[in-house]
Amino acid sequence: MGRSVKSAKSSIKETFQLMDSLQETVRNDIKSNISSFEESLRTRLNDAENAIIESSRAREAMVAGIITMRKSIEKAQRKFSRSNNVDDLRNTLLEVAKDISRLKLANDKISDSISMVLHPNMSAVEAVEKFAFDLQRFAGSWERIGREIDQSISDLCDDQEPSELVELEAFISKQGYDKLIQGQVHSKSSGVESE
Repeated sequence: MGRSVKSAKSSIKETFQLMDSLQETVRNDIKSNISSFEESLRTRLNDAENAIIESSRAREAMVAGIITMRKSIEKAQRKFSRSNNVDDLRNTLLEVAKDISRLKLANDKISDSISMVLHPNMSAVEAVEKFAFDLQRFAGSWERIGREIDQSISDLCDDQEPSELVELEAFISKQGYDKLIQGQVHSKSSGVESE
């Protein structure tokens, strides 16, 4: 027996609900993934920004310190050329050597900080790759629901002759009535076509 209009409408309504569910799932999956993606990128840039700015400040301070040390050495040289006091020159050079050691340690810390920026836990490219991978993974479940929608539509499409029509034709044939009307139906249908 063919599908009733009420049954078809009910099934179509269920298919629309499935479609609404798919749309909501896609929206939620994309929304949660975009939030995670944006957070990854924001973290990457914030970490880089902090390290780069601190590095720039530290390097400016180092340059200022180096300039001061250079002036101190030049002053000690001038004083030495007037007094020939090696101890004063040596003391100045020892102080500068200590300052240079401190600057090298500071530079190592800057290098470590910059290294973390250059080799992060997750680069921007990796964040994009993860986002794309997650979307692809979710797309598998979206496709499954899409197939369910297509199957539901396919199930609702009944292009077969109603079984009642087949049964009626069989009954007419079994009774032998098809012989009585065969010529009449054929000539009437030809007449309708010619009109």
